[in-house]
Amino acid sequence: MSPDLREVVERARLHVLSGKGAYVVKGFEDAVPVDVPDGPFYFLPRAWPVYGVNSTLVGATLILQDVTRLRRFDDLKNDLVATVAHEFGTPLTSLRMAIHLCLEQVVGPLTEKQAELLTSGREDCERLQGIVDDLLNLASIQAGRFELQIRTLVIDEIIQKAISASRSMIEQKKLQLKILRLPGVETIEADADRIGLALNNLIGNAIRHTSEGGVVEVGVAANRSGLRFEVKDSGEGVPPEFQKKVFDKFFRVPGSKSGGAGLGLSIAREIIEAHGGEMGVESRPGEGSTFWFSLPTTRARVQSS
Repeated sequence: MSPDLREVVERARLHVLSGKGAYVVKGFEDAVPVDVPDGPFYFLPRAWPVYGVNSTLVGATLILQDVTRLRRFDDLKNDLVATVAHEFGTPLTSLRMAIHLCLEQVVGPLTEKQAELLTSGREDCERLQGIVDDLLNLASIQAGRFELQIRTLVIDEIIQKAISASRSMIEQKKLQLKILRLPGVETIEADADRIGLALNNLIGNAIRHTSEGGVVEVGVAANRSGLRFEVKDSGEGVPPEFQKKVFDKFFRVPGSKSGGAGLGLSIAREIIEAHGGEMGVESRPGEGSTFWFSLPTTRARVQSS
């Protein structure tokens, strides 16, 4: 048995025997490779508890499902998506520049109707650029080109930078922005670009789902496990049956206002889990949503009193 497979088997066994219930992985990305002469084979581990006559836990049942063909098809799909997204980059940049020059009337004056149409076209280009960026980020993560550059970051700088990136959308929708900071939390050990991207995605998601004149809150505080960031909106909320699915790739809540490809939350979760943290959502329909992520104590530095 390969070391990687042995490690996963042991992890699944300990998970079940410690009373945590069944061990179930998320998807093909969690498949364990086993090197053989014909190339790597991929197995998905699953484990369930075995109970005795007195409902006592007596063991665990482990199944290794061969998903090699499915994993290879998934890799081909991901490669195709990454290639298409990359090829979109150059013409999209040219299109954005052309629209910008026209709106600035560098090539001649515009009528009011022409300016209105070009402004709408620019907004659609920006939305498409966001989708392309998300696809490229996702492809980088899935291809294993996801190396964290850990350094000491100042919490307030992370928050302000993330808010600045969304400032125009906040002003456009006339949203009220609140920053909730508890004293004591000063710095964190993390990858600046990746954590910034995760927080940007949560803030952007909150803005999209908050009606004009609504409220978006960004908070951070220390807890028992480390540091917790929260982004709360005053939008329509997420129905309970969809709360576990919102972090899946390409998933969008039916009837939601989201204009993206359904990748932002998935990418944010990948980033946080790579830092050893967790991400979740707390929501009630009609009462808004709070998306949060926590990072372990080893990543956070709390100012001593």
